[in-house]
Amino acid sequence: MASNLSVLLSLRRSAEEEALKALGEAAAARLRAEEEQRRLDSVAEQARQALRQETRCRAAASAPRVAADGLQRERYRQRLTAALARAEESAGHHRQGLLDQARIAEHAAAARVRQTRQERLAIEKLRARQAADQHKQTERRAEEAVGDWVHSSHPRRKPSA
Repeated sequence: MASNLSVLLSLRRSAEEEALKALGEAAAARLRAEEEQRRLDSVAEQARQALRQETRCRAAASAPRVAADGLQRERYRQRLTAALARAEESAGHHRQGLLDQARIAEHAAAARVRQTRQERLAIEKLRARQAADQHKQTERRAEEAVGDWVHSSHPRRKPSA
């Protein structure tokens, strides 16, 4: 049984190492997703600031002298509005998609690490208990052998009549 526990312990250690490796990969994927989310949020914020700046410039500027200038400014504002909408949509999709999936995968990997660690520790505890029991049994046998030796070395008296 001791060799069975050794094999099982070796398997659990391997499983724990694989789980730790998977956790590292999941954490790296989450970090990449978070970095991409920050980039997308930054793009959206830049688009928002550009639209605010155009709105301020438009409010401060005098009325265009030619209708074409006014139309050109309005198209530019519409492009800025559309760019902002695309950037916010892209950031939202990423946040609800890849980023959430990466976080869920990391939590699952961490749970797997905890589970494999508990399994390994339980087997180590069982192995230690088994070794302690075996040690006690060996000590008992040694004591019994000493007792038998002492008992056999004493001369026996014949009962007096």
